[in-house]
Amino acid sequence: FLTLLLSPFWLLALALKQRGEFRLKERLGALPGREDEPVWIQAVSVGEARIALRLAARLHELGIPVALTSTTATGLALASKEGPADLLPAAFPLDLASCVRRAFAALRPRALVLVETELWPALFKAAKTRGVPVFIVNARLSDRAFGRTLKFKNLFGRSLEDARVAAQSEEHAARFRLLGAYPGRVQVLGNIKYDLVPPEHFAAAREGLAALLPDGPLWVAGSVREGEEDLVLQAHCEVRRTVPSARLVLAPRHLDRAALCADLARGRGLAPARRSQNPGRDWDVLVLDTLGELWSAYDLGQAAFVGGSLVPLGGQNVLEPAFLGKPVLYGPHTQNFREETERLTASGGGFQVENPSELGWRVAALLAAPALARGCGQRALLAVEHHRGAVNRVCRWLADALPAP
Repeated sequence: FLTLLLSPFWLLALALKQRGEFRLKERLGALPGREDEPVWIQAVSVGEARIALRLAARLHELGIPVALTSTTATGLALASKEGPADLLPAAFPLDLASCVRRAFAALRPRALVLVETELWPALFKAAKTRGVPVFIVNARLSDRAFGRTLKFKNLFGRSLEDARVAAQSEEHAARFRLLGAYPGRVQVLGNIKYDLVPPEHFAAAREGLAALLPDGPLWVAGSVREGEEDLVLQAHCEVRRTVPSARLVLAPRHLDRAALCADLARGRGLAPARRSQNPGRDWDVLVLDTLGELWSAYDLGQAAFVGGSLVPLGGQNVLEPAFLGKPVLYGPHTQNFREETERLTASGGGFQVENPSELGWRVAALLAAPALARGCGQRALLAVEHHRGAVNRVCRWLADALPAP
């Protein structure tokens, strides 16, 4: 009843936030019709969409059709850009009984696969009513999400009773069991994020970005969150005191904050440029306000800072620069990637920094000693290479459990 009562406000919030990817009909459940009984994969945003695309590619190799939905505009844009032409990702419907019933009727899925932390009671109930098995892959519950859902254990526990869960680690598996998932249906199959690879357009994007870079040392701050942009710029000013020719590529997590990032750079006496405006090479800070070029930026830099970690937001994916053999820096707030940052720190390829000042001097040390940076980057790469293989394990698990079409 409360969900129904709040749904108009929910729709309004989505309309304001999604900017061009609202897709009202799809939000109400009118998804493109399918006759091939696909596996329906739902991913929230960019990180989960990358995992969904990796799964979709592997399932396609096994001859299993896939339908992909995403909640956010950025997730939909990335899936459209990096997925196969025939994937046609759609917006995830509201978790209202009428909306999810309409979505199931259109897709006619043989199974529902949810990526990471996706607990939707109406969706789960509709799947159970139709006999559609539910799988949660790369399953995780952060400290915050676990505490929040535990307060509503009766609601979420009933949703999870029939779900099959492939957890990232035993810690996350235990949390799903505590919430109500049947212990015999919870397995630990590893973290698919270790199996992510650069997108297909990586080389072309790298070439285009490289043409804009001045000669000299470069570092990259990726997935920088709100309230963190000026802290990174403060760190860059520290870097330039030691390495005056240093340049920074700053990639905000939310592209609509690009103009603010440029203004903040000017306020610190730095010359900014925005990637989308075809700048020349005369800049101190390049604001990366395009989608799908962060991997290329990481590859061109000598060191990488990953955002959401200098402010208490839990951190973003620290594995991407590590895959490219770059030393990785991150702040103290990495609850969402605790295991990954611990491995990188232990390897000598990752460095936790407490504040902008420490970020600045550590980056300066890496830029001033390219051989040191390369060595740290190789240690980061070895640390993550060791944990690959989850995508194959999860896809085999799915293929064995899927009902016949």
